[in-house]
Amino acid sequence: MRMLLKGGLVYDQGQLVPMDIEVTDGIVTGRGQAISSNADKVFDCRGLAVFPGFADVHVHLREPGFSYKETIETGTRACARGGYTVVGAMPNLNPAPDSD
Repeated sequence: MRMLLKGGLVYDQGQLVPMDIEVTDGIVTGRGQAISSNADKVFDCRGLAVFPGFADVHVHLREPGFSYKETIETGTRACARGGYTVVGAMPNLNPAPDSD
């Protein structure tokens, strides 16, 4: 599937610049001003910032042992909703997953 993100603010050389981004099958295949494309879907991104997925290496997913606080499912859903594509779960669980 090919999609086109029109006019989103992209961080480029120290500033946010309005830019079009073409994505084909999950891979960025073009970026620039006023791209014309045979996209399957076009999204109007004017006034929105466009970033790659974020990473958080300090996440408490609380399973096993503390699922009354949060579960892996609820924690990773919240991460995805916030734009995080990579998370590192902290090992402070019960039982501990590692003893070294």
